[in-house]
Amino acid sequence: MKSFTIGLLAIFFILQIPSPGKARAHPAVYSKPKLGPANTELLVVVNKGWDDLQGTLYAFKKQHNRWVLQFSNPIVLGSKGLGLGDGVMPLSLPGAPVKHEGDKKSPAGIFTIGTAFGYADKKDAAWIKNRYVQAFDTLICVDDPQSVNYNKLVDKDTAKHDYNSFEHMHLKSDAYKWGLFLNHNSGKVVPGDGSCVFIHIWENDHTGTTGCTAMTEDNMLRLLRFINAKDRPVMVQLPIQSYLEIRKTYGLPIIPNYK
Repeated sequence: MKSFTIGLLAIFFILQIPSPGKARAHPAVYSKPKLGPANTELLVVVNKGWDDLQGTLYAFKKQHNRWVLQFSNPIVLGSKGLGLGDGVMPLSLPGAPVKHEGDKKSPAGIFTIGTAFGYADKKDAAWIKNRYVQAFDTLICVDDPQSVNYNKLVDKDTAKHDYNSFEHMHLKSDAYKWGLFLNHNSGKVVPGDGSCVFIHIWENDHTGTTGCTAMTEDNMLRLLRFINAKDRPVMVQLPIQSYLEIRKTYGLPIIPNYK
């Protein structure tokens, strides 16, 4: 069986802090967690509140030990907004909703960015600087928490058929024409904490996703040209107020128009 684990790259994209364990089970206990010096690309996605499906993505590059804004663009999140997810470190955000499978919330937290995917052949996607997987007709993402392949990409013709639900990766729409995996609930996958979370092409600027972060095709292509696995990219996704509360502690940049 050939399978691709969404969280594969998270093993290598390690922030310079101890292993955090489960985000929702433990409060933040580290005094001054920072992004490591090897993490030189950062995406920040913020919205107005936990229930808001519209927001903005800001892309930063570290230059001379400073985060420098490269570009920004509008995005949409899950139709139910955000819920605290399983990222690379625990966040203590009292009162925050918690993400679960099927809740139509995008995960909030700090995440590494994984494999790129799309409908194009690998030779036509050679310009992408992350590992790339072609979304062929039989490629699926398993979202059944009872399956051994939960939160994994597999070929449905060869994978063990122990799942009752899954998502096709080659759609009739352009939603997955280009995309990236967001490493939510990766590494030690917890059944029911949420699966198959992507960054992909939106339907429009006012229709939410089932739990992904989405944008126009032009902006998705710009993001793919920007992201480089060698720079160990990280994405922070939070309501703006929560972002402002943790920004200094985690060594994150100032967002334009927000202090």
